Amino acid sequence: MRIYTLNVLLILSAVMLTKIACGGGPQLSSDTKANAQPELARWPSIEAYVKDELAKAMPTTSVVSMPKVTASSPKLHLHRHRTT
Repeated sequence: MRIYTLNVLLILSAVMLTKIACGGGPQLSSDTKANAQPELARWPSIEAYVKDELAKAMPTTSVVSMPKVTASSPKLHLHRHRTT
């Protein structure tokens, strides 16, 4: 009985893998193609598209510099806190 179950499992797995592999890719419907044409016509070239997308992605805030931090050793740090 155990061998029969294993054989059935292997055969079903092989059938499913074959079905998935030979199923083919998704086919674009005519609605998808019709909707894509106006979107593609918005930009005359790929360079214009990239420039438009980069303009959207650029940050609008300015960069603020951080204050300088001076290095101190633990010994100096303890000395400053003990004297105050």
